[in-house]
Amino acid sequence: MIDAWIDSLYRFLSNVGYAHPLHPAFVHMPIGLVMGAFVFAWAALLFKKKALAQSARYCAILALLFWFPAMLFGFMDWRHFFNGAWLFSIDMKLVLAGILLVLQVIGLFLGSKERVGARSLLVVYSLCFFMVVGLGFFGAQLVYPSRAQATPEQYKAGERIFLANCSACHPQGGNVIKPDKPLINSPKLKDLKTFIKWVRNPDPPMPVYSPSKVSDQEAGELYQYVVHALERQKQPAP
Repeated sequence: MIDAWIDSLYRFLSNVGYAHPLHPAFVHMPIGLVMGAFVFAWAALLFKKKALAQSARYCAILALLFWFPAMLFGFMDWRHFFNGAWLFSIDMKLVLAGILLVLQVIGLFLGSKERVGARSLLVVYSLCFFMVVGLGFFGAQLVYPSRAQATPEQYKAGERIFLANCSACHPQGGNVIKPDKPLINSPKLKDLKTFIKWVRNPDPPMPVYSPSKVSDQEAGELYQYVVHALERQKQPAP
């Protein structure tokens, strides 16, 4: 029921021209505000300015408020784009997000106590800062996993499509959900027609890539990248 509602929302957004994940548009708010609280707290300690400490507290309050929509849309993107797959980066983001929430609540509580010194709050804001750095790192790992070699220019378009849609579950041509069925050397890659048919009607839990999400031309560019660039990167060096 929840997945059906989520899918209907994404179909509506795709029909009006927005086919991207929702989470990135909101997650920058708590991340930016946590960093703002960290900077203002350090400045308040260095320059002995209460106004800067108050600015840090305002940033921390707003960061806590934006944590909830960021998590909501993160959950929706996870269900829609990753089919609810428990990837390592997803696990780490959930752990770090939970710790961040606890730290933010502690910071809010300490900030309401007049006797609490600036150094105590600075420790909390600093820990929050490290949590959002970790969240950013593992978020990037979902989209931009490390690559062994540079991609030839003629396959760059396919690489961008792969990074946006496939790299989370198939980093470097593998398969984090079904390790015994890697993308590299898959029978689904024997020709372009077979590949397009597969992405249009894949086996669960792989999501369906309709023409509105990945056009036939884009599917062809993706195919060329996988069979000519990605597979070459996986070959051992001479």
